[in-house]
Amino acid sequence: MREDTLAFQVDLWSARGRMPRTVSEVAARQKEIQFSSRTRASTDRFRRTQASRALLAEAVAEVPEGRLSAEQMQAIKARLDPHVYSLVHLIYRADKEAREFNDYEFSRASMEAHWKAGYDDAVRSLRDGKVFERPANAEGLAIFDLAEGGPD
Repeated sequence: MREDTLAFQVDLWSARGRMPRTVSEVAARQKEIQFSSRTRASTDRFRRTQASRALLAEAVAEVPEGRLSAEQMQAIKARLDPHVYSLVHLIYRADKEAREFNDYEFSRASMEAHWKAGYDDAVRSLRDGKVFERPANAEGLAIFDLAEGGPD
């Protein structure tokens, strides 16, 4: 059963970054962009799905009574979603220089830096009351990236 949802999407890669200056930095940026684009594609797909559900709900409301069979209406209503979703992006934005091996570097220091950054972003996001407001748009979807610098 679906419910109103506040979800956190954790992304270890940021699409935003400085222009690479070396071949090693080019390899690192290529991975950052490649990996972060998967997250963005999922978010965009969910946004399109929610928009389609909203459009379907509007269309069904215009169908005259008795025009569709009970089975058809049941099948359509099963695809509608009256619940709302708030999606908070927690995107790791490294302070240090990007390196081409960041995708398999799991030292204690790196993990602690990631955990601290994630914790700080989560606290910052939860302190902002907007994430707790019910989305009022037709799609029933609000997407937030409250980290410094905003959305990627």
